[in-house]
Amino acid sequence: MRGLLKYPAFAGIAALDAVIRVLARKPTTHRLLLGPGIEPLRWWLGRARAWRTFHVASRRVPAYRAFLAEAGHGPDLAKGGSLADALGALPEMDKAGYIARWTVVERSLDGRLPRRGVVVDESSGSSGVPTSWVRGPDERLATRQLLQMGYSRTSRTLTKQPFVLNCFSLGAWATGMNISASLTEITMMKSIGPDRDKVVQTMREFGPGFTYVILGYPPFLKALFEDDRLDWSGYDIVTAFGGEGISERMRAIIGKNAAAVFGSYGASDLEINIAIETDFSVQLRQAIAASPELAARITKRDEYGVLPMVFQFNPFDYLMESNEAGELLVTITRGSNINPRIRYNIHDRGHTLRLRDLDPVLDELGLSEVTRARITDLPLLFLYGRSDMSVDFNGAVVAPDTVRDAIYDAPGLADAIENHRLVSYEDARGDRQLHIALQRIERGPEVDEAAVGALLFAAMRRANGDFSNAIRTSPDGTLPTIAVYPYRTGPFANDGAKLKNEYVWMLDTGEHEAWGLRAGFTAPRHVAATRGTAAG
Repeated sequence: MRGLLKYPAFAGIAALDAVIRVLARKPTTHRLLLGPGIEPLRWWLGRARAWRTFHVASRRVPAYRAFLAEAGHGPDLAKGGSLADALGALPEMDKAGYIARWTVVERSLDGRLPRRGVVVDESSGSSGVPTSWVRGPDERLATRQLLQMGYSRTSRTLTKQPFVLNCFSLGAWATGMNISASLTEITMMKSIGPDRDKVVQTMREFGPGFTYVILGYPPFLKALFEDDRLDWSGYDIVTAFGGEGISERMRAIIGKNAAAVFGSYGASDLEINIAIETDFSVQLRQAIAASPELAARITKRDEYGVLPMVFQFNPFDYLMESNEAGELLVTITRGSNINPRIRYNIHDRGHTLRLRDLDPVLDELGLSEVTRARITDLPLLFLYGRSDMSVDFNGAVVAPDTVRDAIYDAPGLADAIENHRLVSYEDARGDRQLHIALQRIERGPEVDEAAVGALLFAAMRRANGDFSNAIRTSPDGTLPTIAVYPYRTGPFANDGAKLKNEYVWMLDTGEHEAWGLRAGFTAPRHVAATRGTAAG
């Protein structure tokens, strides 16, 4: 039956896409597409579009044909069963198994790149060598429309003329340049990059008569508002962040100087802004942080030891699912992308939840007031961080996000610590060691390393029961250590040389000595560990 319906279905999808392109041209009409009441239809149409995208890729993309053949899969979906099951039987692709094995041209439609309208950007190279990504006119238009729609929703609430300060990294990287290209035509903007001096100078020059919409990575935003050269209370500010998650305590810290603090989820491998925080998703996340019972019912916080970021996404454009390892798989359903991505595994841990499955839980737990901020029924995406950015310690998995949340949970640490790094190495005895390195803020005061260590380990053990048990049962001489380093010294000496922070180091025997790692403070076995009590 699916074979008989294929071409009529694809013709209908093409007609629908044409209508949506017209509505999406302006933010005012684009908002109509995200209104409540058609959530099941969005899922159904998203799967149908994913089917069309697979059909196009399996016939027109040389690399994908070869990839399918290697996996023993033909150019058509399996017959019988549901469309969701047939799509779920397609092989996963990722950077190592697909992107790195074929050239950009081989991964393109018809094995060629268009002569015009293509923008090339690159990922940061945090996994090794930077990777280039090509964006054609249709996908750049879709990204621009999504960003403009989201921005217009925010700007409608502002009382002063908005002035966007784009503090994401500029140059060949995806986020900064895409934002500049997308928003310039609808607002006043200055593309600054992550430069605190230029932000301060710009705001002094233009004065407090604007609402400054500051966009950047969370560590940059936090450091910016710690700069005492401006009286931040004299300015109207809203912020948006991307690139990594934040704790609710960090959101509150930034929120002391900004009227709004919202995040966006995307990736160079895929697209920027594929899921966004909303008033509703933020309130839900705060409810999860405050309610262990709610967290246990709808998240995997106990399993991963970290409070997830919570976003909303449109399944019409991005079909999201999770594999058996808990990793997020994303299919960009748009059939005209130059390099199609079908069940792409970016190795982020995550899962989705439809609101029809959430509402009964909220009602049962007496938390239905959370839904008051909801204006759309778009499904939820729970994101726990990178699946491959973690270290093993005595049978426990320790993620850098766990350290981040612990820093903001422990009183006083957020004001003293710039960033952190997990360092796993083998010592001269052959024992695997876990070292947690903390970088003191620039020109910050001296801190009591033992007191900081005790606070941090207590918070980490409250959040991650497996880590707590690993400390209790670890052999002598292998307890985790923590050390506080002055700004840009020791393992942080070369910070700033790369686009994004590095949060995990896996060192070979003896390498830790070259980086000047100190023994520091040793994790105490006796610290009480009550799961589920750590704040977000």
